Amino acid sequence: MSIILGAIGMYVLLSCLLVPIQYRYLKAVQKERVEKRQTQNEYYGSMPLQEEILHGNIQGNPLFFLANIMAWILLKRKSRT
Repeated sequence: MSIILGAIGMYVLLSCLLVPIQYRYLKAVQKERVEKRQTQNEYYGSMPLQEEILHGNIQGNPLFFLANIMAWILLKRKSRT
């Protein structure tokens, strides 16, 4: 049981450390999309295949799942103000 709690604790700690990195990434993607004046579908549709694969790996990796959610929430809360 302590091994499972330790693993969960390490995952949460890693996620907390990755939030600033993921936040900057999401903010840069949003800024680039706004500068190009594209909808989200147009933006991802116009990406080169290599960039689309990298983006999919960053956003879809289970290791980054909690960090992505926390960074997205932070981005949404800061964009409201």
